[in-house]
Amino acid sequence: MHPDPWHLVTRQPDYVLASWHQIFCVIWRRETTEDGARHLRDACAEFAKKHPRGIGLLTLVESGASLPPAPARRAIASFLAEASATIRCSAVVFEGSGFQAAMVRSVVTGLTLIARQRYPHRVCDIREAWQMFAELLTAASGDAVSEAAFRASLDALREDLRRT
Repeated sequence: MHPDPWHLVTRQPDYVLASWHQIFCVIWRRETTEDGARHLRDACAEFAKKHPRGIGLLTLVESGASLPPAPARRAIASFLAEASATIRCSAVVFEGSGFQAAMVRSVVTGLTLIARQRYPHRVCDIREAWQMFAELLTAASGDAVSEAAFRASLDALREDLRRT
């Protein structure tokens, strides 16, 4: 059985935007740019129009991603606050470890405090992210999807991104 694939919205050297069921995903790969943050805001807003009962936001930060500069942080905080009407939950998953990852985590924590979004927003691992999505998105939309399908489809997306 092949899981439903992710719809690739864009693939840039610094970030990837994709969607799956009612989940929108950004993968920060290298630099977190202000242009990337604006693209995320616009693409997520378009995606949310197709899901009037709400969406989940998944942010994956690859181990090579750098600390976002102040303009990008402000753009992301603005997006997170503005999207409160459509986002039902948000999860940030880090793939790195060590000092660099700790610095990026601290920036994400600061963004959360600045944005003051009205939805649950967690820094967690992928399993905890799925649990939150399963609970809150199913309650909002009635569209239940299995964790196995989510994980398999995300693994397939990541593998495709590594190969190309």
